[in-house]
Formats: sequence, C-alpha cells, structure tokens
Amino acid sequence: MPVAVRAAVAADIEQIRRLATANGMFAAAEMDGFDEMLQGYLAGTLEDHRWIVAAGSGELDGAAYYAPEPFGDRVWNLYFIAVRPDRHRCGTGSALLAHVEQQLRFAGDALARVLIVETSSTADYDPARGFYQRAGFHREAVIREFYGPGDDKLVFWKSLVD
Repeated sequence: MPVAVRAAVAADIEQIRRLATANGMFAAAEMDGFDEMLQGYLAGTLEDHRWIVAAGSGELDGAAYYAPEPFGDRVWNLYFIAVRPDRHRCGTGSALLAHVEQQLRFAGDALARVLIVETSSTADYDPARGFYQRAGFHREAVIREFYGPGDDKLVFWKSLVD
C-alpha cells in the first residue's frame, strides 16, 4: 500500500512529538528545542525548513524534518526522521526519505546538491545507520564522543545531483 506523504500542519504536533519520544530520540525533558523547530516551521519564521508526515489511518505513521545547512553550499540536513515503532520496516521511512530527495532534486542543483544526515554510533542506532546506507548514503565523517563518552556522531552524505 502506498504511503501518503504531506506537509505537516499544526494538528500533527502531538503525534510528531510522540514519534520522537516513542523512538527514543528525545526524552520528554529534551523536547523544548524540538518544539521550537516545529513551531518555527508552522509559524513560517524558519525559512526553507520543512516538516513532512506520512499519514496513516487516523494517526501519523512517520515524520521528517529537513532544512538547509546555514554554512553549507546548497547542502541540506535531514535533521529528523521517525516512524511509529509498529510501522518499522513497512516502507514508511523509505517513503519519507524518497519524498525529501524528490523535493530537493525537483528544486534543482541551484538550491540543493547534497543531503546529509547525522546519527549516533551506539548499537541502538544500528538500524538507522543500515537504513541510510541502504538508501545510498555514504559514511563521510566521525566526530568522536560528540554525544558523550563512547557515543560518536556519524555523518552520512548523499549527492542530489546526478
């Protein structure tokens, strides 16, 4: 069954927040910065920032947030992608990522030429790293102990121009 992807709207906020906490990406106490990004997008104050959702039957199956890197040359960052745990491996994450890539490729290389994503090196993020590698991303950089002792930041890279 195809996944329906659309722009996020204000009515999606609580479900997006639940996706972030259900996947262990954020603890409830860490949601302030997350909420600022989401509210800024909805208010139109974060230019070029985009939130999308995968709409299921009655509730969201997934969400993603991407925006241009402020100091990069036509580089975009996929800051957030999450899928309901009971919908993992059902194509929702792939549909969200494909939508992001399609939108950026459609905009053209005058706006977007590279997509990056950052993730943790811990075992909990093995599935995420595999997902990005299967999607054609290449591990580009490691920043040791970025998130804490024994928890490196891994940066994955993908060209948007063929």
